Amino acid sequence: MTLVAVRDQVIPGLVGLSRQASGEVVVFCPGCKALQTVQVSGNRLVPTRKFTQEGTHIYHDCGCMRPCRLYQHS
Repeated sequence: MTLVAVRDQVIPGLVGLSRQASGEVVVFCPGCKALQTVQVSGNRLVPTRKFTQEGTHIYHDCGCMRPCRLYQHS
Protein backbone atom coordinates (compact mmCIF):
# COMPACT_ATOMS: atom_id res chain seq x y z
CA MET A 1 0.00 0.00 0.00
CA THR A 2 1.28 3.46 -0.86
CA LEU A 3 0.43 6.57 1.16
CA VAL A 4 0.59 10.10 -0.15
CA ALA A 5 2.91 12.47 1.70
CA VAL A 6 0.93 15.08 3.61
CA ARG A 7 1.95 18.15 5.54
CA ASP A 8 2.24 17.86 9.30
CA GLN A 9 -0.18 20.75 9.84
CA VAL A 10 -3.78 19.75 10.54
CA ILE A 11 -6.36 22.08 9.03
CA PRO A 12 -9.15 22.83 11.56
CA GLY A 13 -11.83 22.77 8.85
CA LEU A 14 -12.40 24.13 5.40
CA VAL A 15 -11.92 27.65 6.76
CA GLY A 16 -8.24 26.78 7.28
CA LEU A 17 -7.79 26.04 3.59
CA SER A 18 -6.56 28.72 1.26
CA ARG A 19 -9.27 31.08 0.10
CA GLN A 20 -11.68 29.35 -2.27
CA ALA A 21 -9.65 26.15 -2.15
CA SER A 22 -10.21 23.61 -4.88
CA GLY A 23 -8.59 20.24 -5.50
CA GLU A 24 -7.81 17.23 -3.35
CA VAL A 25 -7.77 17.11 0.46
CA VAL A 26 -6.85 14.11 2.61
CA VAL A 27 -9.55 13.42 5.21
CA PHE A 28 -8.85 11.43 8.40
CA CYS A 29 -11.68 10.26 10.67
CA PRO A 30 -10.64 10.31 14.35
CA GLY A 31 -13.28 7.72 15.23
CA CYS A 32 -12.69 4.79 12.87
CA LYS A 33 -9.32 5.96 11.51
CA ALA A 34 -10.56 6.05 7.89
CA LEU A 35 -8.17 7.88 5.56
CA GLN A 36 -9.38 9.04 2.16
CA THR A 37 -8.74 11.69 -0.46
CA VAL A 38 -11.79 13.80 -1.32
CA GLN A 39 -12.41 16.62 -3.77
CA VAL A 40 -13.08 20.19 -2.61
CA SER A 41 -14.36 22.95 -4.88
CA GLY A 42 -14.69 26.52 -3.62
CA ASN A 43 -14.31 25.38 0.03
CA ARG A 44 -17.22 22.97 -0.44
CA LEU A 45 -16.99 19.18 -0.36
CA VAL A 46 -17.82 17.64 -3.72
CA PRO A 47 -20.61 15.10 -3.01
CA THR A 48 -19.02 11.88 -1.74
CA ARG A 49 -20.60 8.60 -0.62
CA LYS A 50 -19.12 8.34 2.88
CA PHE A 51 -18.44 11.96 3.87
CA THR A 52 -20.72 14.93 4.46
CA GLN A 53 -20.08 18.59 5.16
CA GLU A 54 -21.79 20.55 7.92
CA GLY A 55 -20.68 24.17 8.06
CA THR A 56 -16.91 24.20 7.74
CA HIS A 57 -16.39 20.61 8.99
CA ILE A 58 -16.44 17.26 7.21
CA TYR A 59 -17.86 14.17 8.94
CA HIS A 60 -17.50 10.46 8.14
CA ASP A 61 -20.60 8.24 8.03
CA CYS A 62 -19.21 5.83 10.68
CA GLY A 63 -21.20 7.64 13.38
CA CYS A 64 -18.31 9.54 14.97
CA MET A 65 -19.48 12.89 16.34
CA ARG A 66 -16.03 14.51 15.98
CA PRO A 67 -15.20 16.22 12.66
CA CYS A 68 -12.56 14.74 10.41
CA ARG A 69 -9.05 16.14 10.30
CA LEU A 70 -8.08 17.64 6.95
CA TYR A 71 -4.65 17.66 5.35
CA GLN A 72 -3.63 19.49 2.18
CA HIS A 73 -1.46 17.68 -0.35
CA SER A 74 2.10 18.99 -0.32
